[in-house]
Order: sequence, then C-alpha cells, then structure tokens
Amino acid sequence: MSSSGDWRVITPHLLEELPEGPGVFEIGNLVRTVLFVGAAELGLRSGVRAALTSPALLVRAHCIRFEVAEDPGRLASERLDDYRRSHHGMPPLAHRTDPVARLVGPSRASRTPRIAPRRPDEAPATSFLRASPAA
Repeated sequence: MSSSGDWRVITPHLLEELPEGPGVFEIGNLVRTVLFVGAAELGLRSGVRAALTSPALLVRAHCIRFEVAEDPGRLASERLDDYRRSHHGMPPLAHRTDPVARLVGPSRASRTPRIAPRRPDEAPATSFLRASPAA
C-alpha cells in the first residue's frame, strides 16, 4: 500500500466491490494525502463504510487503498508508525485529537472575533486595569 498507484476513487460501486474479509485501508483526499488509516476486523466493506460515517472525514475523502490481511490491527499499526516516521511524528489528519477542526478547518465565522454586547449591569471590559481596592 505504499505506492500512490494503487489509490482508487471512492464510488458507490467501489464500496460494493470491497472484499468481505479482514484488512487494512487508507482513506485519502483529492491529492492522496492520507486522512485515515483503519483496520477492518469484520470485513473491509463494513469497516470502510463505518469510517465514512464521520461527516468530517466524508467531506475530504476522495480515494482509498486497501489490503486484505490476516491481522489487520497489527498491519494498521505498522502503517500508522510508517506515516508518523515520514511526517515528523504527526498522525494522519483524522487521527489527531480534534479531527473535525483538522479536516474541515475553522469556518470564516469562527476566525472572526465576535464582540458580544455588554449588559448594562456588567463592568466595562477595562475593569481589570483599575487598581484593586486597598485591604
């Protein structure tokens, strides 16, 4: 699974053709950057479908490569280790602590600071600059 030549575009037809046996799969974006590495113990077809239920992953998923394996857990762990070694210790995007933020990125609205209106009974925003009362 290391060469870029075995990537296949994700289509409904491809999902139906995936093997039922256990295996390992990688989901990539349009330029084949690995987004997710998964182990499918119960079958590649069901494992890939389960992974694609994540809206954050589905937004960016474009292609897949897979391999039937007797021990998919071990093989997926090896794939993740290989990926980390070649990417300065970083895991694929969907394996990071906040996959939604990593995959989708912040929206324009979330990057723009929002100033909430102040209630009349609240202290002004600069109240922290005033000297504290003497004890």
